[in-house]
Amino acid sequence: MSKKQQYEKMADQILQLAGGAENVRKASHCFTRLRLDLGDISACDTEAMKKVEGVKGCVVNSGQVQVILGKEVEDFFPVFESKLNPSSKEQSKDAKEETWVNRILNGIAGIFIPVFPALAASGLLKGILLALNFGGVVDAAGPTYTMLMMFSDAVFYFLPVLLAFSSAKVFGCKPTVAAVLACILLHPTYTAMTEATSLFGLTVPVVSYSSTVFPIIVGVFILSLIEKGCNKVIPKSFSGLFTPLICIVVTAPIMLIVVGPAVNALSNVVGNAVIGLYNATGAFGGAVFGAIYPFLVFTGLHHAVVPVELQSLAAMGYDPLLALCAAANAAVGGAALMVALDSHNKEFKGLSLSSGITALIGTTEPALYGVLGILKRPFIGAAVGGAAGSAFMAALRIYSTGIGPVPGAGAALFLGEKFVWYLVGIVISVVVAMVVTHFVKFEDVKLEGQN
Repeated sequence: MSKKQQYEKMADQILQLAGGAENVRKASHCFTRLRLDLGDISACDTEAMKKVEGVKGCVVNSGQVQVILGKEVEDFFPVFESKLNPSSKEQSKDAKEETWVNRILNGIAGIFIPVFPALAASGLLKGILLALNFGGVVDAAGPTYTMLMMFSDAVFYFLPVLLAFSSAKVFGCKPTVAAVLACILLHPTYTAMTEATSLFGLTVPVVSYSSTVFPIIVGVFILSLIEKGCNKVIPKSFSGLFTPLICIVVTAPIMLIVVGPAVNALSNVVGNAVIGLYNATGAFGGAVFGAIYPFLVFTGLHHAVVPVELQSLAAMGYDPLLALCAAANAAVGGAALMVALDSHNKEFKGLSLSSGITALIGTTEPALYGVLGILKRPFIGAAVGGAAGSAFMAALRIYSTGIGPVPGAGAALFLGEKFVWYLVGIVISVVVAMVVTHFVKFEDVKLEGQN
């Protein structure tokens, strides 16, 4: 059976267990989960959905059904979406019953997931370059190093353009027009200014928008409101020409004069506050974050961490939170590996082993939903292990050069003089999680077909 046929079969089964295509008001996905907003959630058989081949878990969170599929969700989603009724797709755009929590989380996921591969690749490249320079392998003054570092920095410098494009899809306006708005903020004429200028007689402050996150997102939201307003009053025969013109001429001044400077200042306050809190709390703050992070991932709230990380990278050039995330993920992997050692169920041992290794690479959902979520008590081991490893990371001020899947896949983000200590922190998380999981015990499971 081909991959396409497997996805077709899986999609049919998930739709049937979700109450049919007509019961799906909205379907979306994040890095590893298919997210379903249903008209009647009681019609969804979540327990049966967990047993569908290819499904690694299923949970209901804030009124939303989240089906855990792993990294294959991106390839699976178009197949699933094609099976939705046109009326269901249309209703999903204006689903009024969707909770505000889900709307925010889905919005954050929709904005940042499309740009994540570019951010991860650029961060890894920068980490490798810095490590090679630190080891004396390459000369930082050499042309090759300079060019490759330019490759790495490009995505962060032009980050507002990427975010504009993805934000437009979330807010429902034209992505190319949104990208133009970001290009205006980064235009050489504006970036070369050293003092405030004027537009329509109003003062335009000089602000650096390169690498920023929040100003363009707010700007695209405003752009979407203006575009929708124009579409209501301008005849369709003229809207293709005049709507984009009005959107740019109206939104750009608002951004440059009011919204951009205000949001940028607020973003800097938030970024500085996060770094200040991190520096003030040290190991204690790291321990708290590491203990709760597995639960954030379990509930899907971890997406809210990404904008904070990007803001830290933009303001400081480094991210202090990814090391804590890495330690917490490693602890989840350690807890799952201990379950694999202690369980007497051969099938469950195999599931725990594979999901534990996957967690150590950087994807914890299979372990969280397929192992810890079922047994419950190993969550204690993951929390304690995450706290221990994160406290160590925070105490030593271990920072990353970008964002990516951790602890394993994104290890290059930590290459440098503290890389060995990063590895030590990961080992601490795994070992503590395994020891605690072993001592807290758990009630072994019996899978179907086994006595």
